Amino acid sequence: MHHWSFYFLAKLGLFYAGRMNFHWPANLLLALCLLWPLAPGRVRTVRAWVAWPLALSLLYYDSYLPAIGRVLSQVTALAQFRLDYLAELVQRAVEVRTLVAALALVVVYGLLARRIRFATVVFLGIFSVPVAALWSAAPAPATIALVQADGQTLVQTPDAQLQAFYASQAQRQLTPAPQAAPPFDIVVLQVCSLSWDDMEFVGLRDHPLLQRFDVVFTQFNSAASYSGPAALRLTRGACGQTSHHDLYEGGDAACYLFPSLEALGYTAQGLLNHDGVFDDFAKTLQARGGLAGRLQNPQGVPIAMRNFDGSPIYADGALLSRWWQQRQTQGPQPVALYYNTVSLHDGNRIEGVASRSSLDTYKPRLSKLLADFDQFLTELERTGRPVAVLLMPEHGAALRGDKYQISGMREIPNPRITLVPAALKLIGLPPANAPKAPDASDGQASTPLTVEAPVSYYDVNRLVFDLIERSPFAADAPPWAERLQTLTTTAFVAENDDVVMMRAPDAGGYLMRSGKSSAWVNYAP
Repeated sequence: MHHWSFYFLAKLGLFYAGRMNFHWPANLLLALCLLWPLAPGRVRTVRAWVAWPLALSLLYYDSYLPAIGRVLSQVTALAQFRLDYLAELVQRAVEVRTLVAALALVVVYGLLARRIRFATVVFLGIFSVPVAALWSAAPAPATIALVQADGQTLVQTPDAQLQAFYASQAQRQLTPAPQAAPPFDIVVLQVCSLSWDDMEFVGLRDHPLLQRFDVVFTQFNSAASYSGPAALRLTRGACGQTSHHDLYEGGDAACYLFPSLEALGYTAQGLLNHDGVFDDFAKTLQARGGLAGRLQNPQGVPIAMRNFDGSPIYADGALLSRWWQQRQTQGPQPVALYYNTVSLHDGNRIEGVASRSSLDTYKPRLSKLLADFDQFLTELERTGRPVAVLLMPEHGAALRGDKYQISGMREIPNPRITLVPAALKLIGLPPANAPKAPDASDGQASTPLTVEAPVSYYDVNRLVFDLIERSPFAADAPPWAERLQTLTTTAFVAENDDVVMMRAPDAGGYLMRSGKSSAWVNYAP
């Protein structure tokens, strides 16, 4: 095998370090082919030439990188990335210390190769993989035990649990009720690349902005880790959660949130702080999100940074302030605004700070965005007009990364990415209607109220529709405690085009399936 032994030993070392997978049958077959003695000549030369692409393909197959089919399907999108951003992604995937360690191992291997028969060590290492798997194998998630309301235990397969989830969600649909007086505007702030884990990672989980909201949802699941499907899940949040595939197959017109609000007398508007060209984001919102003809032009305010594809990103504070000034010149008919910002997206470059990576600038970008939102809330409060502000991020930035995904990669919609800081604030409330904690005395407001139950779009939208039906700005408005007692919940299921993740209710962990024909596995980052 000559120096091919180093190839297998290096992969075995990475496998036992938890940095990659190791498909031992395929590796064993390649090792046997390389071990087979051949006399010098054409056949041996052909084997050497064929071995390299096979070895590289197997290396990719053993890695935790996305399936090659998924990568090929994204070639067009990847071609739009700036070269410096592509270089940044390569640096994340291949760390300098890893390269230094590999170089040191090459030197050590070269010194010992003449004295130790490494081929024998390779085969012992390959056979150790299935032995170790048998020795420490955790029970396969073939079935899940669910305790029903009547105390009976129902045993389900993960596939059956997923289908039962979809079936129950298909029964959910909000029924708009007449709008009560006084009416109020609704502003939905959808932020790209912001999760609870991201905020904790950069030390901003307890940012003062969240203290200004009335209700904060600590277990809100955005159910997706990419912008397109996350936006569709929000704009179709008048119904229960569907599969990723069904998001792009159309749906009941009653499921579209903003047309449903229009049926209640609202004027729907859309505003992005970017051009919406990448991945046809704006077109998707209009064609599949119920916002056709409602998107406004963001130009005319300062450019704060450049997107990963070089397109402009407009300043959030200036854009929201301009919208609100225009809103005040309009009539009394209530407005429902969808606002989308990509100021936190991976690969963004701040004007004049091009030398820093997007990971380095994430915290200052987040601080600026939260400060802009804080200023926007202050501007709304100054006017005294009744407004409901909803913060509903798309997904996280995956800053932390794990053994399956490098920092910034979001192929696996794990809870670190899809559990996002959703919150609700009512502006212009009479003091008597301000939210109070369950143990607060009369007149003692305590905000925000924290909801720790698992919720998603339908649950929060149901609360919003209740606010519309029973206006919180009316003198006889029901207290927050009464509204939150009837809040519905949604079990954790998140997915992308090829990966589905759901919470295992019996074990408290998570199960993952990559591909419809693949087996479910326990997910432990």
